[in-house]
Amino acid sequence: MQEHKNKTSKNNINLSIHVHVNGLSFYTYNAKTKKATEVIRKSFADHTPIEMLHKEILDMFKEHKLLSQTYREVHCSVENNLATLVPKSLFEENSLRDYVQKDIALEINDFVTYDVIPSADWVPVYVPFVNVNNMLIDAFGSFTYFHAVSIWLRALGSHSQADGELVWSMYKENNHLHIALLRDKKLQFYNCFEARNPKDVAYYVLLTAKENNVSPNEVPLFLVGDIAVADAVYKELYTFVRSLNFLAPENGLSFETPRLNTHQDFCVLNLV
Repeated sequence: MQEHKNKTSKNNINLSIHVHVNGLSFYTYNAKTKKATEVIRKSFADHTPIEMLHKEILDMFKEHKLLSQTYREVHCSVENNLATLVPKSLFEENSLRDYVQKDIALEINDFVTYDVIPSADWVPVYVPFVNVNNMLIDAFGSFTYFHAVSIWLRALGSHSQADGELVWSMYKENNHLHIALLRDKKLQFYNCFEARNPKDVAYYVLLTAKENNVSPNEVPLFLVGDIAVADAVYKELYTFVRSLNFLAPENGLSFETPRLNTHQDFCVLNLV
């Protein structure tokens, strides 16, 4: 988790933003009344180069007049596959690049950071979108950002539906497939895969189950992110995993419009 401060506001309106390479989502809410606006989503028509991502997002902010308002707090969740989880007992701040470059080809100028999750036994280490961060500083001055995996796993560990000895979950964002296994709320397994079609998704889910001695027909799989009952990914998964459960945020917000499929916005809604 990183925090930048310049501008401040005494009102109660907070802004939550979720950013990934293929789009973004955001909404505002009143921290005092817990009333929230509609969640706005934007998918980029074409693949946007990371170095141009901040311009796409800034255009969305201008379109929805976010820049003309002030906010009590601004929170940002960033999703990419440039992350790893390190056991907290082994974590050393001066080894950030060493942790990440085992799985990622780092450029010499890449910035590596980490989130602090006090309740967790792991530390997320990742490469953020620096150009997006710089744009947020210019736009809002004060903001806090986390990797989406941090938001997902922190919420998963305390979710009422995930009570029990074993928790198995999948978070999908476009072609990125994050899979985690928690036992007694302690992380047992995490990995991120590139899955370009439903069969890829099913393959990596079943591979994870096999390597971790999880029975797909007995242990419920909790789903978060870019997936719905009607799509081909869900249907392919249901062939092998009989208990598929969408995980909804537990944040107590009331929205201006009815919220359907809240699991799709799980990370941004858990930035409260």
